[in-house]
Amino acid sequence: MATVLQQVQGVLWMWVALAVGVTLLTGVLRSPRFKGWWGERKVQQWLARDLNPQHYHCVHNITLRLADGNTTQIDHVVVSPYGLFVLETKHMRGWIFGSEKQKEWTQTIYRHRVRFPNPLHQNWGHIKALEHVLQVPLQHLHSVVVFTGHSHFKTEMPARVTQGRNCVAFIQSHTEVVWTAQEVAQWVQALSQKRLQATRATHRAHIENVRARHAAPQPKVQSRKTAGAAASVPASAPAARRSTEPVLRTEPVAPPVPQTVAVQSADCPQCGSDLVHRSLPDPEGAARYFWRCERFPHCRFMRAELPEAV
Repeated sequence: MATVLQQVQGVLWMWVALAVGVTLLTGVLRSPRFKGWWGERKVQQWLARDLNPQHYHCVHNITLRLADGNTTQIDHVVVSPYGLFVLETKHMRGWIFGSEKQKEWTQTIYRHRVRFPNPLHQNWGHIKALEHVLQVPLQHLHSVVVFTGHSHFKTEMPARVTQGRNCVAFIQSHTEVVWTAQEVAQWVQALSQKRLQATRATHRAHIENVRARHAAPQPKVQSRKTAGAAASVPASAPAARRSTEPVLRTEPVAPPVPQTVAVQSADCPQCGSDLVHRSLPDPEGAARYFWRCERFPHCRFMRAELPEAV
């Protein structure tokens, strides 16, 4: 009997360990960090398989130090005789809504909606960083946004946005030679010298830098109405006078409530209840009086009051 209990206990512990492992694995696979890494890994494989390494030099996970002390992180950079391609990877699923000029795009999965920054604007910051750090002419920098995963655009896909391996075709579509092989090697060397060391410490420092920038309080922008009111008060006016002057406000006037007067002497000819005296304004604003059963709307008897003869 004891042996059977030990075997059952061992099986139960095995199932518990398996359930804990599956739960942890599911949490890791659904984490944004893993999704980002997986999307970047897929793009890295596509570039390595489909691009000729003699003409295209791929550099991945680049962190650059900006002039103001902040850092920026670029997923992929492809240096070629046809220019320098900057790739921003988005590993998403569901429906995507967005245009080139919108500040935020929307991801929809059934009834769940999530807004995220426009990746074209985000990649434009990478373009400007490379232009400043490497002194690359802006006309030779090409922005490419790559969506991996099972995502589908419900709006028109903007220019310079690709899905899956189409990013390779977009890069290969540029055939105008702008740099020689020697110049390409110089750009690759300069990028290797300017980038920060690709370590976990560098990545953690970049994440902390991004959080600090987003957590910094934004300066309050004075509205036009407030600015106009402040400008209308002369600077030489005494503070006490400005603070004690009464402020005139125009409150909306409520429409007159129709008066109801119960008349005991008049009875409703339909139900025998009392009639009440009511008034309502006509289109010109004048009051029109009539008699109505007090059991309205159960009894709908009404009688107009004739004007008195003068």
